[in-house]
Amino acid sequence: MGTDTPSPRSAAEVEGDTGWRLCRLRRLLGITTWTGDDGDGLRHEADFLVEVDGDLSHPALEWSKHTAYGWFGPDDLHRLKENRALGEYLIHAPIAKALPDRPDAP
Repeated sequence: MGTDTPSPRSAAEVEGDTGWRLCRLRRLLGITTWTGDDGDGLRHEADFLVEVDGDLSHPALEWSKHTAYGWFGPDDLHRLKENRALGEYLIHAPIAKALPDRPDAP
């Protein structure tokens, strides 16, 4: 598959977690490894910049897996560091990396 063609597994994961249809993988932002707090050892997370189709204001989140969601622009990135220790910026780095790649970015 080409780099912009979503795999069936990626598409199913996005749809299952959000209710949105994955249209395009724009690029890999990075892979993060950390130790889970449930005793199951290392976790590996691949973060992608994607294009989706669906109601972005009302994701169909699996609340057993997700506690919140939000939209972040360049002026909001500081919120992703609030109440976090230096090593807990797991979500800040991929979002900061993705912002310059937005199709509507100047």
